[in-house]
Amino acid sequence: MFVQLKRDMLGRKAGERIDLDEPTAQQLLHTGAAELVRDEVVTPLVHDALSQALAGVTGQVRAAVDATLKEFAAAQTRCRKNAVPAIFGPTGEGDPKRTFGRFLLAIRHHDVKTLEELGSRFVEWNDDDGSTQPGKKAAMSTQTGTSGGYLVPTEFHAQLMGLVTERSIVRPRATLIPMSARSCQIPAIDVVTPPSAGETALLGGVVARWTEEATTLNETEPNLKQIELVNYKLSGYSKVSNTLLADAAVGLETFLMNLFSRAIAWYEDYAFLRGNGVAKPLGVLSWSGLIAPPARTTAGQFKLADVANMYARLLHGGDERSICWVIHPTVLAQLIQMTGGDNVLFLANNLQRKPTMKMLSFDVMVSEKVPALGSANDVTLCDFQHYLIGDRQQIEIAYSEHVAFLTNQSVWRFVSRVGGQPWLRDKITLADANSTVSPFVGLPV
Repeated sequence: MFVQLKRDMLGRKAGERIDLDEPTAQQLLHTGAAELVRDEVVTPLVHDALSQALAGVTGQVRAAVDATLKEFAAAQTRCRKNAVPAIFGPTGEGDPKRTFGRFLLAIRHHDVKTLEELGSRFVEWNDDDGSTQPGKKAAMSTQTGTSGGYLVPTEFHAQLMGLVTERSIVRPRATLIPMSARSCQIPAIDVVTPPSAGETALLGGVVARWTEEATTLNETEPNLKQIELVNYKLSGYSKVSNTLLADAAVGLETFLMNLFSRAIAWYEDYAFLRGNGVAKPLGVLSWSGLIAPPARTTAGQFKLADVANMYARLLHGGDERSICWVIHPTVLAQLIQMTGGDNVLFLANNLQRKPTMKMLSFDVMVSEKVPALGSANDVTLCDFQHYLIGDRQQIEIAYSEHVAFLTNQSVWRFVSRVGGQPWLRDKITLADANSTVSPFVGLPV
């Protein structure tokens, strides 16, 4: 607080203006030793200078975004021959009037007419129970308000999820269930109730008996259960440098598409593999029916004997296209040195692309989403046709230029709705009433 001294004190002369903390200044004002400076000049100057500086930064950020969007918009106005390579790249093709970039551009400008033409609509952020509470997810300010985002049109959703599938381990092998509500009931045959010796749980409770002719048949019915599949919100955001967008406007069409697909694929896979089922999918590694061989052959290592022991516990009869091994990158060094012949291991060194790796004819997927070597489940053998993915088949996107303002970035937020859990309730007991198998087998510590 600036005050002007009325008498010599504090080593200062009367009439001198000094800046003091508020308690000290108030004490001097109360005793009459100083008076408040009401025509203080410095603070207004600082305030004006700071305002101008911030205005300059804001202008630069907005100019970068606007330059990018104007370049993209200008490309759309060209004749089709020139617009296609400008938007999709020299080898790309598509309709310049129906592009993901144009959709993002419309969100940026809150162009409702264009959004409706593209098949989009505004979607409010809802609670999981279906009630609407505008502003609950209001951590990011947007031009469309803080209560929701715009629905990705069907054609772009298909393109986006196609990229997600390519980058996923679980989704392309799982059983997909389209959902129009937050939850749905899925029928499932009860194959987990332990059978009597000489019978099988794989028939879901159906029992047959040998009889003589003209005797009463044994009447049986399958035991059907209901599984409730619930979808949850996977939300995230991508920060994009305004400078990058200004330097390469064409990237708006593909860059964000790739960012969104990579983010969705990674976090979906992590939840499908390791989710605990609390406000997220139940992953196979957290599922009660995950089984394991009695012990690892050698602590901290992965040996050929472990391959055999894990395969022996896998539920038989599955489609090899839905079965794969999932291993952590730290397991690779031991896998490559493992010996067993091509009829057990197949490691083809392709100089033009990544090596082809198979164990027992099943693909080997390398992922950081499972535990590291020496931990439980650093190697898993999974038949994902027994994993259900409840897909709401919609993604919402909102835009903000304010969240990452100080780092000269724009933010695109997305919300996807998806659920997942194993189709079975538990592992399966075989006809000997003792041995168990499962579609998901993990290697113990």
